[in-house]
Amino acid sequence: MNRNKKVGWISIIASVGILSGCSLSSSTGSTPIDPPQDLTGEAGGEAVAASAEASTSFNATLYVRDGDGYIAPLSVKLPYDTPDVAKRTLQYMVKGGPGEDLLPEGFSAVLPEGTEVISLDIDTTTKTATIDFNEAFATYDEADERQILEAVTWAMTSYPSVEHVQLWIEGKALKEMPVAKTPLDAPLSRKFGINVERASGVDYTRATPVTLYFLNQTADSFTYYVPVTRLIEWTDDVPGATVAELVKGPLETSKLDAVFLPTAEEPETVVDSTGDRITVDLDAALAGSGEKLPAEGLQAIVLSLTDTTPAKDVQITMEGAAQVLGTDDKDYGSAPVSRPKALNPLEM
Repeated sequence: MNRNKKVGWISIIASVGILSGCSLSSSTGSTPIDPPQDLTGEAGGEAVAASAEASTSFNATLYVRDGDGYIAPLSVKLPYDTPDVAKRTLQYMVKGGPGEDLLPEGFSAVLPEGTEVISLDIDTTTKTATIDFNEAFATYDEADERQILEAVTWAMTSYPSVEHVQLWIEGKALKEMPVAKTPLDAPLSRKFGINVERASGVDYTRATPVTLYFLNQTADSFTYYVPVTRLIEWTDDVPGATVAELVKGPLETSKLDAVFLPTAEEPETVVDSTGDRITVDLDAALAGSGEKLPAEGLQAIVLSLTDTTPAKDVQITMEGAAQVLGTDDKDYGSAPVSRPKALNPLEM
């Protein structure tokens, strides 16, 4: 798929929960987008069942390769039979491991077959996860090296307690990867990027990286977000540039789909960053001929900004109006919106 094809995913997104159940959740202290369940009667029984399930399972985000070769996140519930949830997450990302039975058609694990995590220690002061793999971790094709690093780094940093990742093999710290020799002079973080691409004409030495979320879809209509780190011309307005690039859509060479419909003129969006919150005032032109903005675009704004910047949540308005209705009939402007707890959740 690419942005030049007829856009046919809007109705699909409306019927598929690609975030945490239905939509992004609101920040602490603000009104939730999805009203809480009634704890009486039938709904109360569902809440009790959900609570029981939560005690025996946990949400993990696996980073795996999709059918178009992108590293993509998939949220799954894994058995909570060990306190080492980060270690268990990596075990489910190994080729031939238990995670492969959970993946949608076309997806595949990226860690080499036979990979085992000897130990995984998290320094809570530096928020660094030190992962000691067995020798099988080094048995991969050169072309897979970067994607292995992306998958491990982004999976581990999906946990709030981890911001950096240090790799070891059999008790020895790696100074470089064993096959293509990617330098590992310092611990990895999300600044390493994921599915990295470069905008036309951009000089690597004067580039600003922004992480953007676009859409992809499997042959059996499973629709999901894919993050890409795009290198753009240097700018000191990173939040504004992030929204502008998201509105522009995927590069012409991309196989991903846009989250906003194309507009005749470049929309005028205003982005302001204050502390842990970013305010985005969107141009009504992004709603096209209707009054509602694409829900997938609104959600992608939150995902992209909270990945690219230190912001914890995003306040969205449309030409100054506080009410911002998405095509899923939810109001994204009544309260600041934060990242979901689960991204691209799989039905188990």
